[in-house]
Amino acid sequence: MGWGRVIGSGCLGMLCLIPMAWISFSLLDLTSSVTGGLINNLNDAIASIGSLLGSELGPVAGILSFFASAFLGLILILLFPIHWCIFYRPDDVLLLISVVLPWILCCTITSAIFAHSPRGGIHTSLAIGIGYLIPAMVIYLAISLIPGGYGSLIGGVVDGAVSGLTDLPYLLAVFTAILEGCLVGAVFGGFIGSLKYKPTEGTAQPKVRKSKGKAEEVQEPSLDSSELCPNCKAKLVPGNEFCTNCGSAIEAK
Repeated sequence: MGWGRVIGSGCLGMLCLIPMAWISFSLLDLTSSVTGGLINNLNDAIASIGSLLGSELGPVAGILSFFASAFLGLILILLFPIHWCIFYRPDDVLLLISVVLPWILCCTITSAIFAHSPRGGIHTSLAIGIGYLIPAMVIYLAISLIPGGYGSLIGGVVDGAVSGLTDLPYLLAVFTAILEGCLVGAVFGGFIGSLKYKPTEGTAQPKVRKSKGKAEEVQEPSLDSSELCPNCKAKLVPGNEFCTNCGSAIEAK
């Protein structure tokens, strides 16, 4: 799987994570799970606003409502690490599912399209995570470069807000959430890649050249008929009057 294919699959996977985040935000009420019930039905509120604007904007209102929900869900998924859900909310299974499910679906679907081996599925999943990690870090660094002291002020507010939610500063929270999410997705991506994997046929064994040399034939010296027994054709011992094999008398010559 070449680098171009990995980058392409990563970009498509990043787009695929957006509707998966909408599923967690709208159908699984991710906001309520993350805040411990402090904020409820935010997804219903956004859907209601979309319905109110539908009379004026038509289908555009529904599209805006969808992307607003997906964007908020994506932010929550990229901010809250999986280990935070396990350590701080061990009894909230729905929260864990809401955070993990988008990564699993995204990596599985993207690997099913692009990956043809377990390694390809893993690379695709990691490319999705790296694709989100880079802009998240660039945005934070760009904020810190705002002149007039506003950059450090805004950065401090962001770090404080994220630390209050996840007990981690912004960069560490985002890095951990993305790393854990794409690693979980890589397990499923590698599995999908293994199902599509077709090992190449092994190369033929080199042929062993046979020696063209011919074995030399060893010819035994032929014996004269006078040296053989006339009865059994056994070899006679010179000077004997009888054959040592069959006992026949040998006529002297």
